[in-house]
Amino acid sequence: MIAKLNVVVAALLLLGACGVVDIMEQTDLAGSAGLISRQIIVKSKQKGSVVVVRFKNNNGILVRLNQTVVTNNGNYRFNVLPGEYAIFAFIDVNNDGKFQRGKEHGNYFQNPLFYKVKENQTVTIKPLVIKSDPPLPPVGTEIAYQSVKISKNIGKVINLSGSEFIRENYSMGMWRPIDFLEKVGGGLMMLQDYDKVKTPVIFVHGINGGPTDLKVAINNLDKKYFQPWVLYYPSGFLLSAISDYFLQAVRQLQKRHGFRKFIVIAHSMGGLVTRSFVKKYTKRFPANAVDIQLVMTINSPLGGMASAKTGVTYSPIVVPSWRDISPESDFIEDLNNWNWPSNIPYHLVFSCFHVFMFSCFDGDDTDGVVPLDSQIPSKHQSEATRIYGFNNNHVGTLDDEGFIKLFNSVLAKQTN
Repeated sequence: MIAKLNVVVAALLLLGACGVVDIMEQTDLAGSAGLISRQIIVKSKQKGSVVVVRFKNNNGILVRLNQTVVTNNGNYRFNVLPGEYAIFAFIDVNNDGKFQRGKEHGNYFQNPLFYKVKENQTVTIKPLVIKSDPPLPPVGTEIAYQSVKISKNIGKVINLSGSEFIRENYSMGMWRPIDFLEKVGGGLMMLQDYDKVKTPVIFVHGINGGPTDLKVAINNLDKKYFQPWVLYYPSGFLLSAISDYFLQAVRQLQKRHGFRKFIVIAHSMGGLVTRSFVKKYTKRFPANAVDIQLVMTINSPLGGMASAKTGVTYSPIVVPSWRDISPESDFIEDLNNWNWPSNIPYHLVFSCFHVFMFSCFDGDDTDGVVPLDSQIPSKHQSEATRIYGFNNNHVGTLDDEGFIKLFNSVLAKQTN
């Protein structure tokens, strides 16, 4: 996490002037993300999910970036970097995620064709009505169908021994999140071909980390009943944007494969991403709340990190996710003002590492990274189905034999 600010500053100085300037530009850009949101109104008799596609204006060329499925109320939202964007929506009659002209109704905004989003701006555009075939694009319009990697990687089958899962890339995800999205991509990916009879278990890593941090738990997963998936994301990015992507990716895979039930296992800051995801999933798709079969967070800074606040205040470079995990941030406050659904089992794992002390409740206690009081705030304790403690450090708990035994025991109850 962010243990000592002076260590961070020293590391930045070692990068040299060019490296620091590059990181500053990347973190500033990642922290300037805006939002496009509104509603799709269907007046067509066609049946199917409504898909919304986002295009970016790249010197007059419409570059297709990503797409999402609207909520039960027809709402959608995209987290975007500053720029100009166009929105197209269609009814996915054959459920393949691709628009079929002449067979599927759709529409796009024409006046204006592009909506400009400035830094940290929320653009709420007028509702878009679908009632027939969409008009042809304006004469001379060029469309480039080149989705960003993190969108193309939704549902991709990968191996954790791949070159994308190295520590240098994990560090890139925190310090240079834009480079990460372009070069590594990340995504919600599978570790084996989809199997309709097995429940997906989604593993979510923490800051400056990646899926291999949870490799022992993944390897010990009972593959007879469960299939492992990983959420791989640039941990320096705004956490609300990451949880939005998480939501869109899960809904897209549910649409593609037809599954309902899934489980989420999250470590460190991934627990905050997951809590934000659960909040959005249950609020935007209330009828599907029971899809989330179980959630487990491990050593997560649920109450925020004072060290992150120090970094935001004094560090020459501020990683956007630091702002979100500061104890008094809007992100933390929003999550704390929301109550965990009673019908979703929540297992809370914490750790406290003491070599010379017998108690983990003697004052300034920690797992070496996250303070104990942030791992187990009273509100979260009251919401948890069960609470489990380990005498280990922030990352060591993930490999702890006792934790792996607990992990398997909790999941085994879902097979009964």
